[in-house]
Amino acid sequence: MPIRPPTLSTLRDISAEFNLELTDEELALFQDVIEDRLEAYETVSSHHPEPKLGGTEPRVRNAGTRVSGDDDPHNAWVSECYVAGDDGGVLAGWDVAIKDNVFVAGVEMTCGSRVLEGFVPDRDATVVSRLLDAGADIVGKTNMDEMAMTTTVHSGFGPIHNPVDESRLAGGSSGGSAVVVATGEADAAIGSDQGGSVRIPAAFCGVVGHKPTYGLVPYTGCIGLEHAIDHPGPIGPDVESVARLLTVLAGSNEQDMRAHAPVPTRQYEDDLAEDPDPGSLSIGVLEEGFDYHGSDAGVLETTRAAIDTLGDHGAHLEEVSAPLHHDAHDIHSVCAPEGLVDAVLGEGLGHGWKAWYTRSWIEMFGNARRTKAGDFPPMLKVLLLAGRYMSQTYHSRYYGQAMNLAVALTEQYDALLETYDVLAMPTTVVTAPEHRPEQDAYDRLRETAVIDNTTPFNRTGHPAISVPAGTADGLPVGLSLVSRRFDDTTVLQAAHALESVRSDS
Repeated sequence: MPIRPPTLSTLRDISAEFNLELTDEELALFQDVIEDRLEAYETVSSHHPEPKLGGTEPRVRNAGTRVSGDDDPHNAWVSECYVAGDDGGVLAGWDVAIKDNVFVAGVEMTCGSRVLEGFVPDRDATVVSRLLDAGADIVGKTNMDEMAMTTTVHSGFGPIHNPVDESRLAGGSSGGSAVVVATGEADAAIGSDQGGSVRIPAAFCGVVGHKPTYGLVPYTGCIGLEHAIDHPGPIGPDVESVARLLTVLAGSNEQDMRAHAPVPTRQYEDDLAEDPDPGSLSIGVLEEGFDYHGSDAGVLETTRAAIDTLGDHGAHLEEVSAPLHHDAHDIHSVCAPEGLVDAVLGEGLGHGWKAWYTRSWIEMFGNARRTKAGDFPPMLKVLLLAGRYMSQTYHSRYYGQAMNLAVALTEQYDALLETYDVLAMPTTVVTAPEHRPEQDAYDRLRETAVIDNTTPFNRTGHPAISVPAGTADGLPVGLSLVSRRFDDTTVLQAAHALESVRSDS
């Protein structure tokens, strides 16, 4: 279909949006120049490069069906499917679930939203291709907070119930992925983490969730919120399972050129000692991570006890401070709205980052935001309003300042990690929240956040894991361990040591 040249009226509207104050003569001249330049667009559209996200292999693929309530008591699944992995791979025999904002070719992807129902990717995400190549079978798409906007209950397909206490929530946004691992419905799962969305539900559900170093695992084929903070990550029943997944997932990808340079990878499971010795660990206990208004005393006591258990087994413990950690949530809150505006106005992917752009998603989301935006979740609406207002009124000066503070925050953590192997703090300072069905999505906009100890490391890119630390009032509590960037090995080793000493006690 030929590309339509712009009318003078259209150009006049666009010039007003950019405060250009063009004369009629200028508009007419520019209209002619733009029409001449449309030939380049015709040239580009004449090429049909083959996507390289995977999904073209001759695999057994079952397109998937929605899961009924009777078969899904925790509302953890959006759909069940079956995609067969390679025979004889290192993950052969593993059933893996995929968060429903990650492409699985031929299987509907909703991002937990009724607005996006019906979209079917034609290629696998890079992480899915790597799982299948390693022999894992994909068995379903998991429920999530709508468009990954929150960490509690905002799924378009209903709340995700906590498997330990069904009156409480699983956490989000990767809640379904954590639940199916906790209940044994899948051997492992993939989540995505933009502010804690792997680690928070892992903590609430009593499983292990790892946010890898930024750039270690390609994000190509996953739908995010802001390129600076998007991380895919594994969720498993124990540290060894997560390490095995990370070995398969990690590595550069030429189609995700945000991280086009080679990244250091390892056989992470091989670095886990059969009988780990905590005595080799030096742990900085982050004071600010325990100091939040509204903290649950039981959570703080449980995480302190877990850290002390490592100390009792020889780990060196010392209280440390990163003063900017207390402001990290505010730094994130200033950056996120304007970053999100770019992603949304960029038709769900944004612009300017070097990676594979999936046109089918761009076209679907671009249409949805123009025709169904009224049905977007409230948190998305408020962030878009705030982001656009701040960029237009204050010319992104606060965004720039916050991004600069993220650099300073990174330097504070890096300085501590020159001395200590890991930093330790609660994953969240509260237990899983109660499900209150009488609340609507607008009531929940003002709820206390649970992301104070998770968002900082999305901004800085450090690897961070949540590992079960015990319980408070019968509910799971997670301990967060953080290490140097691209030193995911040390994070996994420290978490494995905690698992070991807790199982011995």
